[in-house]
Amino acid sequence: MELSLDWKGIIYIISVFFGFMVSIILISFGIKKIKANVLIGLSYLFLSYALFLVFLIYTGYHISIPHLYRTGNIAGLLFAPLAYLYVQKVCSDPKFKWVDLLHFLPVTIYLIDFFPVLFLTGLEEKVHLIQSEINNPLTFVNFNQSRIFSPFFYTQGRTLLIAVYWILSIRMIRKHGSLFSMKKNPFGKEWLIWMKIYLSSFSIIVIPYLFFFWSTDEKIIFDLIHLTGGVLILVSGITILFFPNVLYGPNEKFLEPVSEKADSKSLEIDRISDEKKLFIESQLKEILDNSKKYLQKNYSIHEMSKDSGIPFYLLSQHINKVLGTTFLDLVNSRRIEECCSMMESEDFKNITLEAIAKECGFSNRNTFIAAFKKFKNMPPSQYLKSTKLENKIEPN
Repeated sequence: MELSLDWKGIIYIISVFFGFMVSIILISFGIKKIKANVLIGLSYLFLSYALFLVFLIYTGYHISIPHLYRTGNIAGLLFAPLAYLYVQKVCSDPKFKWVDLLHFLPVTIYLIDFFPVLFLTGLEEKVHLIQSEINNPLTFVNFNQSRIFSPFFYTQGRTLLIAVYWILSIRMIRKHGSLFSMKKNPFGKEWLIWMKIYLSSFSIIVIPYLFFFWSTDEKIIFDLIHLTGGVLILVSGITILFFPNVLYGPNEKFLEPVSEKADSKSLEIDRISDEKKLFIESQLKEILDNSKKYLQKNYSIHEMSKDSGIPFYLLSQHINKVLGTTFLDLVNSRRIEECCSMMESEDFKNITLEAIAKECGFSNRNTFIAAFKKFKNMPPSQYLKSTKLENKIEPN
């Protein structure tokens, strides 16, 4: 079978090649430098694979590789969530949480629905299914074998899902972008510029389809669903080459806490507006005085950054320079004050010191005692005795 390519086929094959190349660079350097790049690298990898399947369908060559039948939508349902998790990771650097698995619920549903086709159907049956659909690419992506949903549900649902993650990513950038852009590390500004290009090209997948999904021209629908993915890879993939700090990762770790001995002129906290400083102070007050999130065991600065909406690097600088302390001392001092309040309360007179320490977020007895001595200049047992003695003294 002779391969004859028109301009659309050329776009598919170039975008697939380019997408795989960019994904390999992002993943390989991401493992070494910035772990978040692994997420966007996987996003490029899955989108490239999905476009490779589209290329096979468009050219009629899918019949030569029947094993891949119906696997393209798996990749299609993964690339947008991974791109969003990448944006989230760079902006607030949250640790992995089990709730993040909800992003992979759509692909899980698809795997359950198409399990017989993906894993149980014999090779000859797959060839027969491909032969019955390959002459009409739009029919091919109707997903008529679905046992749960009506035809074309997955195509429309996938586009809607992509639109949702596109909006969520824009919201994340708008929330953190103004502060993030002031980072002295070159990664910050380069990343923000490239993300604007990436999300603009991302919109090509969403907006045209929303305007023309009612069209009766099957070729237009197929191109809007799939060719736009190739445009996304080419535009964002080519432009990322001009931002080496984004592609390969910065030369220094941009998420490391700022040293307490750093020159004040190098701290970005000095350069932000009074309004943003007030925002940081109000968010910290909410965390420290109202919600008291620091009472959670193993509460980290990354979690505080996510809870407060303050970028990691600015939160670290504010604690170091404005508050004149470290994150660990800030949290432990608050925990010790909470412990003292509990010791002085009648409601906790029958609770052990170990239980109080655990209630206030300390992971073990040793760290609790060490922190108590540091901030109260005495061990907790001595403080407890002094509190009991004071309570026994009657007023004159």
